[in-house]
Amino acid sequence: LVAYEMNGKPIPREHGGPVRIIVPGHLAARSVKWCHRITASKVESHSGWQRGVAYKSAGTYINSFDGVDAEKLPSVQELPVNSAICTPRPGSSIDFEEGAVTLKGWAWSGGGRNIIRVDVSIDGGLTWHPAELKQGSEQKYNKAWAWTFWEAELDIPEHLRRPGQKLELICRAVDSACNQQPEKTRSVWNLRGILNNSYHRVQVNLVEPSE
Repeated sequence: LVAYEMNGKPIPREHGGPVRIIVPGHLAARSVKWCHRITASKVESHSGWQRGVAYKSAGTYINSFDGVDAEKLPSVQELPVNSAICTPRPGSSIDFEEGAVTLKGWAWSGGGRNIIRVDVSIDGGLTWHPAELKQGSEQKYNKAWAWTFWEAELDIPEHLRRPGQKLELICRAVDSACNQQPEKTRSVWNLRGILNNSYHRVQVNLVEPSE
């Protein structure tokens, strides 16, 4: 898409105006800002953002780019399935007598793939529960360009329900191609630190009721 308006108004310069490119389902770096010329080409752009190491897929075994020909590494285009917990915030204090924690967050996958499930855990991954998919879950099949929001209310297990207890909340998403998030960051580690879609974890604290 060649875009010149955002929310019915001219695109501000800080968002790429007066004209920018929008490539749904792909890495944001492909949605070029401040576009002034479009060139049809049989080869990748010679821009550093395209041919340099900034957005290249590098294996976990590459510990240095010294001697590495970046142009031989595949460029990142579509992104992997991912999700995050937005509520509660890390380090939040939760009244242990409430007996439950409400989680809210988002999930998304590249290439327009829909989110078909989000699993959540309140005990560090020992047990899992389904979240309810909210706004965004109605997007057309393989045209899910926007986030899918989700919510879940989880009971605090009796053996963890005490003041001073820390809870590790986790979420993981599955897309319409049944791609799933990896559990550990180390399995997707790379020198650039990009494409990390491992489980999102948030630690919260159970406290006495406030007076």
